[in-house]
Amino acid sequence: GEQMANPGARLTFRDAVQALNHHPDASVKRQAEQWLKTFQESADAWTVCDGLLHDPASTPEVHFLCSQTLKHKVQRDFDDLPAGAAGSLRDSLITLLLKYGEGPVRTQLALAVASLAAHLPAAEWGGVGALQWLATRMTGDGAGPTSLPCLLELLTVFPQEAGSFRPAVRPDRRRAFAKELVFASLSAIHFISLCLQHMPETTRNKRERVLDAYAAWVRLSQGRLNTEDLNTEDLAVEPPQIDAVTLAAHPLTALALETLSRHETNESEFDHAVDAVCELVRSTVMDSAPVAAEAPGRIPPACVALVQVLVPHVMALRPAFAAAARSQGANDEIAKGIARLFAEVGEAYVILIATGAPDAFAPVEALLEVTAYPETDIAAMSFYFWHRLSHTLVGGIGERLAEGQSLEEAAAERTRRHQLFCPVFIRLIENVMGRLRYPDGFEHWHREERQNFKRMRYAVADTLTEAAAVVGGSRALQILVGPLQESLACTASATAGGAVTANASLDWRALEAALYCVRSISKESPPPDDMLLVSLLTSLADLPTHPQLLYTAALTASAYSEWLSAALARGANPSLLQRLFEVLHRALFLDDTDTRGAAALALKHICGATAGHLAPFLEPLMHLYSTALTYALHAGERGATGVARAGDVGGMAEAEVSKAAGSTGRGMDAEDVLQIIEGLGYVVSALPLEQADPVLSAMLYPIARRLLQMFPEEVDTEPPDTEVVVLYFDRLATVLRYVAHPELVAVVFRELWPVVARGLERCGDKDERAAEHICRCIKYALRTARHRLTDLVAPAATLYRKLFARRQHASLLFAMSELVRSFGRDEGCTETLRVTLEEVMCGTAGSLSKLADFDAAPDVADDAFLLAKVCVSRCPSIIINLRVLPAVIDMALVGLHVQHREASCSTLVFLRNTLQARDELSVGVLQQVLPSRGAALAQSLLAGALGSLPTSRLEDVTDVLAAMLTCAGKTAVMWVQAAVVRVPDQVASAADKAVLIEALSQYVEGIGNTRLLGRSLDELSELCRRSRRIRDAVQAALAA
Repeated sequence: GEQMANPGARLTFRDAVQALNHHPDASVKRQAEQWLKTFQESADAWTVCDGLLHDPASTPEVHFLCSQTLKHKVQRDFDDLPAGAAGSLRDSLITLLLKYGEGPVRTQLALAVASLAAHLPAAEWGGVGALQWLATRMTGDGAGPTSLPCLLELLTVFPQEAGSFRPAVRPDRRRAFAKELVFASLSAIHFISLCLQHMPETTRNKRERVLDAYAAWVRLSQGRLNTEDLNTEDLAVEPPQIDAVTLAAHPLTALALETLSRHETNESEFDHAVDAVCELVRSTVMDSAPVAAEAPGRIPPACVALVQVLVPHVMALRPAFAAAARSQGANDEIAKGIARLFAEVGEAYVILIATGAPDAFAPVEALLEVTAYPETDIAAMSFYFWHRLSHTLVGGIGERLAEGQSLEEAAAERTRRHQLFCPVFIRLIENVMGRLRYPDGFEHWHREERQNFKRMRYAVADTLTEAAAVVGGSRALQILVGPLQESLACTASATAGGAVTANASLDWRALEAALYCVRSISKESPPPDDMLLVSLLTSLADLPTHPQLLYTAALTASAYSEWLSAALARGANPSLLQRLFEVLHRALFLDDTDTRGAAALALKHICGATAGHLAPFLEPLMHLYSTALTYALHAGERGATGVARAGDVGGMAEAEVSKAAGSTGRGMDAEDVLQIIEGLGYVVSALPLEQADPVLSAMLYPIARRLLQMFPEEVDTEPPDTEVVVLYFDRLATVLRYVAHPELVAVVFRELWPVVARGLERCGDKDERAAEHICRCIKYALRTARHRLTDLVAPAATLYRKLFARRQHASLLFAMSELVRSFGRDEGCTETLRVTLEEVMCGTAGSLSKLADFDAAPDVADDAFLLAKVCVSRCPSIIINLRVLPAVIDMALVGLHVQHREASCSTLVFLRNTLQARDELSVGVLQQVLPSRGAALAQSLLAGALGSLPTSRLEDVTDVLAAMLTCAGKTAVMWVQAAVVRVPDQVASAADKAVLIEALSQYVEGIGNTRLLGRSLDELSELCRRSRRIRDAVQAALAA
């Protein structure tokens, strides 16, 4: 029947399609869409769609949706067809395929036929396989004018479907189908040639479609499928099904190469020819191709003939590429195709090119021309080749000592290659360095344009780094610094005798681009005594005040922080540090968020790298810290108090801050202040203990004073603003985290504990975000001070337990895990932790009593099992005991199928670690707890592996099963076996189930391993997930 009942009306398929595409009411469109989705899942869809496709009165929209529905039905619901219906379905699809001309309907029908071929083994196609059967039918007697175009359509889609997971077929059938197609490759290109010869020249897109089909089969013939998920180990051992000699002499190869030369007359055919030639190039460098051991990096002998055909034709396009470069953008699309070919050849033969063989140098010259192309997107197509070549030259990838070659000869060979390629990479630097300049009008770009430009800059920067690795940091710096020195000289003369300001006559873009280049090669920096770099970094303080320029200057200083440390260790003048701090100070208080952030980051990195040399700069750094704290006063706090608390920051007045900041009125971002605190923490850490003590006190004073104001001993009727609480506790946490003097941290945190505890208690009930940040502060104090804060374990644990009983915040669970992590092995703390954990974990288990609870509070579930996992590793007795473990495992059973990734992973990891516990006490507890829950746990784990959990969890589930087998032995095999037999026989046969059961038994007996167990589980999982209907049936059986 073409009609199905719908609430309130009967709606035909045609009417639904009409409403979906043309009705003005959006609600009607949604109803039609929902009806069609429901209809596509119904059994009536087979006959209705088939009938409408045969009906000439149907509209194109109806035809397309029907063809799409039939494809979907063949892919996902083929098993629903009655026995013997496959033959009539095949005949109907072929009749429809021959009926429709080129277009989306025919493509959908071709995909349906390809999916049908995936379902039906070769025996169902006359024993010759689907491709041969279809080709014989469409080229035999009585074949009509549409037969060859339809055959070509099938030849195009078949290789694309090899190994596809779209058809709901068994895993072994998917692999068999892929193998059938690989072995049919040679026949396929014969049929493609037949189509080329006999299809009329007037056929639309004839050459393009032929080239597409040829490219797809060349790829497939080498065993390369269109999926990374398929296990193709059995394909990899097979030699290529179309050898290179055959490809070299094949008329379709000649067609592809000849079409390359017609780029000016037919751009569309040229693009398809580029695809085909790229696949041919890749076919010469497959891993399976034999390579002579005495000539590593050389082209496999069997592929030489094909390479000798391909490369000259590709290199012959260099004049066309040069002409495109002069066309002012008119021929960019042609240039893009040629550049892709050059890059493909270069990447394929990069190891051979790196040997410096004269006959392999043409691609290098061609790709240098690509880097000089005016359009950066096209130039960037060569970058991966330069990355590969640089790594090959520098890292020796693919380089082996020839037989009998001495170490001296090998070193001489490396020197020869270096001398040969240095000029090449110098030209590369010169070609790309100019692409980093900001163009005119960039201020008006929208967000996407800015992101694209940033990505391009990253790509160019990476290429400069690769080039510097070959030519050396000093030589690269000499090349890059030339334009920068000229611009700086102009800046110095323009600003001589006056303040450094932004000057419209100065080309800040040139300065900024040159600085960006210098920053890019920092990973390949010159020696520490390089005076050119010293001079350059010193001159940064002379730059004009322009936001983008100071931004890049700050990041350049940051990039060379490690070099700066080495230079100071070698005796560089400390005045260099003074000059860098000058430019960073200017950038820190500029009215530009990005510039301030870059300066704060640079200050952190420089302080971290040079902390041992910064004692003389301690006073200005503390002054900078005080200024930053005042400048960053929270807007809400400023408004609430009416005044800035100058006294909180060492007496610096608001007026002084405004002056330093240029009176912009915009405060420093909180994250920037944290970067400054972190940097200062590195400096304090490098000081001797007696010098660090007063500095740490000075750092903490403004923070502690403000916390005492927010959380006085008397109960404050007006709770402080969340943002202010977060702001100050984050500052305190950063100090406690990065000041590496545990003795001092223990002393100051012990003094601060009362105000920290008051803050947590007053925020714990109402403000989860503030509580989380306070707990984070406590975490860093404990991690830094460790055993020196043992006396705080009891009050902290009591506070956490009390607060968690009132409000189950995930942050409190995480805070408790930090207590266990820091003090779990301290026997003096065990009882305190046990009491706290027993109450908290049992309370959590009571609140997470059904799966919906896990979905509603996944962060609580995540942190609860993280806490349990930490207990298992640090102090197993407080979790693996008869009072706590049963409740926690029952909670895990309830939430095992939660879809939240972190919560699911935490649950599975806890189960694995618990079942792996081997100490005598834990084993005894597990022997009492597990038997009554083992069968349920095995069934739940299997249900997760077979469909209720994402496939990304399969490895975790395998680990839990392996741990269970180790813990319970053959009893665990019986538990899993009882769950496996629940899987419906129509989904998995007894033989399918036996594979997993055998793997389980082998694991217990010590014959198998986790990898074998995982593969068996993967196979059964794929079998049970091959369609939604099958997956639902499996889950229903395992839930019973």
